[in-house]
Amino acid sequence: MSVSLLTFWTPPTTAQVTVESVPPSVAEGKDVLLSVHNAPGDPIGYGWFRGDTAEPSLQIVSYAVDTQNSTAGPAHSGRETIYPNGSLLFQNISLNDTGYYTVQITNRDIQVEKGTVQLRVFHERSTTGLPVGSIIGIAVGVLVGLALAAALGCLLFHTRTGRASGCCDLRELWRPASTPRHGPASSSASPDSLPSPTTAVPIYQELRHPDTNIYCQIDHKAEMAS
Repeated sequence: MSVSLLTFWTPPTTAQVTVESVPPSVAEGKDVLLSVHNAPGDPIGYGWFRGDTAEPSLQIVSYAVDTQNSTAGPAHSGRETIYPNGSLLFQNISLNDTGYYTVQITNRDIQVEKGTVQLRVFHERSTTGLPVGSIIGIAVGVLVGLALAAALGCLLFHTRTGRASGCCDLRELWRPASTPRHGPASSSASPDSLPSPTTAVPIYQELRHPDTNIYCQIDHKAEMAS
């Protein structure tokens, strides 16, 4: 009978201890809570360590459940506070606090369980979580690109307008000088100052419109002479 009991008995399963950072990513100078989940129901003590192992030299703080006393460890900075449920509060967080943290829970059966969490800290002026140097580099790159694009557009514009004005100048130089309405501006003689055929040769008018009085006088003198 005892054999059958040993055969069918299995030890109770417990959920694995997990730790959550609240918030997941914190700005420099703010506070963050490292919250413990699935802790055993009968713990006798908690211990927090910096890093992913429970190294005694990196212990931040420990807490005894029965006495409700906390003891600062070698890695304690004066900004950490441990709660009775094992959660750890970080105040006035800094960039140097970025990294992994491990909680060690000891229950009454002297069994130890651990949980590790990664703490992410970014500069308070950066809302993207990127380093400030990276953000400045991106901004400078964008400004340089815009400046180059503007310079190229201005160069193309001046190149096209310069060619258009050059063509206009060539058309002005190659216009026929004999065109009355578009003669060169440097010409000293205007069309109005040039002599016309009627003013240059007066006899031209006489040939076109002969004076009948002159012919009459000539005929009268010829009759008297005869």
